Amino acid sequence: MNNFQFYSPTRFIFGRGEENNVGQYVLQHGGKKVLVLHYGTGMDFENTLMDRVFASLRQAGVEWVDFTGIKPNPTAQRAEEGAEIVRREGIDFLLPVGGGSVIDTAKYIAVAALYQGDVWEDFYLKKTPVPAALPVGAINTLPGTGSEGSMSSVVTKGVLKRSLNDDKIRPVFALMNPELSFTLPPFQTASGAVDIMAHVHERYFTRGEDNYLTDNLGEAVFRTVIKYLPIALKEPDNYNARAQLLWASVLAHNDSCGVGRVVDGVVHGIQSEIGGMYDSAHGAGVACITPAWMKYVYKEDPRRFVRYFNQVWGLEADPYDPESMILAGIQRQKDFYRSVGIPVHYSELGVKKEDIPTLASTVRRGPDGLAGNFKKLSTEDIINIYALCE
Repeated sequence: MNNFQFYSPTRFIFGRGEENNVGQYVLQHGGKKVLVLHYGTGMDFENTLMDRVFASLRQAGVEWVDFTGIKPNPTAQRAEEGAEIVRREGIDFLLPVGGGSVIDTAKYIAVAALYQGDVWEDFYLKKTPVPAALPVGAINTLPGTGSEGSMSSVVTKGVLKRSLNDDKIRPVFALMNPELSFTLPPFQTASGAVDIMAHVHERYFTRGEDNYLTDNLGEAVFRTVIKYLPIALKEPDNYNARAQLLWASVLAHNDSCGVGRVVDGVVHGIQSEIGGMYDSAHGAGVACITPAWMKYVYKEDPRRFVRYFNQVWGLEADPYDPESMILAGIQRQKDFYRSVGIPVHYSELGVKKEDIPTLASTVRRGPDGLAGNFKKLSTEDIINIYALCE
């Protein structure tokens, strides 16, 4: 196990009806005037949820400004508009209500409201440490991104989708009521669950020996998604299934599964280019890329994949033919994605074959000019991975 630092200051408040207490939690964390971010879809579920949120803020004596129009694959432009409102209105606290897109937008605003320079250039592209950020509290309605407890914010500008990673933007609290995910469409439920798995994949498939504890923790998260996602799809108002997925989302991305390991985020990196160019669903993108990446890199450390497919998917380990077992496991994972309505071919995401060289060339790389850690990937390697998910 490598040296590490672990910092997870978010206060998680889990259970039925906790959104009705949000005003008190905002007060406890110093908020007096709040920017409330949400999608603004006009749907009955969102309207009734926001009525409860506003009633709680009113009862606590907290002022607020309503900020809507957040879209999937949120944009830096909309976040900058929010930052201007924060500065103009003297807002001191941000409260996103929704999924990762809303929470990530709030994190961008939290930095931009206190910064005089170019937030996109300095923090999302150059990765400069953030000097300061306004506090963010979240009400999460969509398990998947784990943004309610993570140090990450992913935002799009033009066709580039990039991330900011800094502990200063971790939410100070996260209200998590599984009932708020009952009305999610099946595709969004499945996409979020696949993203949970992808967050653990990038921590699980790493080099190094004897990560027994985090191996087991990651495998538990995988098995939880595999067991409870089909139940949540079949029984949308199954509280326990939704609760299991909601907490798995937190563990997958607050780095509980990653301590002592070198994270490999290349699958997310490849998906970011797809999401930026085609505005496609994030979870669907990582589901498409993951099996292809596995097939391309498994020979770097077959033992890791043997363990994964044995402990997570229940395939019998064959010491005489581990390769057949691994390939069968990859196919089983693809079949699972299909069974929950998630695409596994890049054409289903809208990707055009002629765009692949461009998509591959812009994937984020390390100082050595290569992407990934489990296997260092060149542009040609990434193009080859695309060929495996046609």
